[in-house]
Amino acid sequence: MKTELVEISPLKDEAEAETAGRWIYQEWARLEAPAVWQENKADILRSLDPAVTIPKFFGCRVDGELAGIASVVPHDLPTCPTWGPWLANVLVMPHWRRRGFGSALVRYAMEYADGLVPALYLYTFDQVGLYLRLGWQTVREDVYLGRPITIMRHSAAPRASVP
Repeated sequence: MKTELVEISPLKDEAEAETAGRWIYQEWARLEAPAVWQENKADILRSLDPAVTIPKFFGCRVDGELAGIASVVPHDLPTCPTWGPWLANVLVMPHWRRRGFGSALVRYAMEYADGLVPALYLYTFDQVGLYLRLGWQTVREDVYLGRPITIMRHSAAPRASVP
């Protein structure tokens, strides 16, 4: 059996950013208001700057091939404009699913954000169980784009105090 090299890190270049943008548009953004997609595109490009901490987009690569993405963005759910930042755009391509890459991307983004913010939010149409297993808590049920969603929150790990 061949061993696969799996790597998760921020998107590496404009080619990966373009791929991520295409995936996000096909999966969700085409259903949203044009302003939401414009903000998403700007976030993707801004995240390529190493000096920018949020927004930040991450890629999961298997043997160098982009298999999935996730992001930490300042805004995601237009109906909750004062909440954030958000874990967003968690997406694994169909032929790479059911292998733990989605969970790994979520954990990576959570660890990344832990050092930056006190809490992260997300909304999901259908993956509540995944996020509950990873330590997220339900904030409330709502409706977005005509579909039921669950809004969730994850608090950063407490920091040890230095005497």
